[in-house]
Amino acid sequence: MLLVLVVLFAALYYVVRLAIFYTSVSGNMEFEEEQSAFVEDFVSYSFFAIGLIGILMLPGVYLLKHWGFWGTVAVSAYSIAFDFWAFLMVQSSAAMGIIPAAVILGYLQMTSQDFLGER
Repeated sequence: MLLVLVVLFAALYYVVRLAIFYTSVSGNMEFEEEQSAFVEDFVSYSFFAIGLIGILMLPGVYLLKHWGFWGTVAVSAYSIAFDFWAFLMVQSSAAMGIIPAAVILGYLQMTSQDFLGER
């Protein structure tokens, strides 16, 4: 049951990332301070990558597959690093993105034997 809740939580998190990407490319997202076009594009496409890859990994997490585990670990680690960078360099609200990724990563850490125990 906890696995289903974590997968649903992660799905919502990744859909929100994709929604933020859509908002950024449609011109409706505003930064706290003026950013260069490169930084804006980097932020936008990082949201896209986190959301898309995260969603693609969810079936593997639900089915307890190695690739789902490692793919989600990679997406969560990138998300934490990206949000920490964005917190320091772009805007303070980016720190909120660290929390869901850390929860997902923590769950995977606690249940890693379910994914990696048997081959």
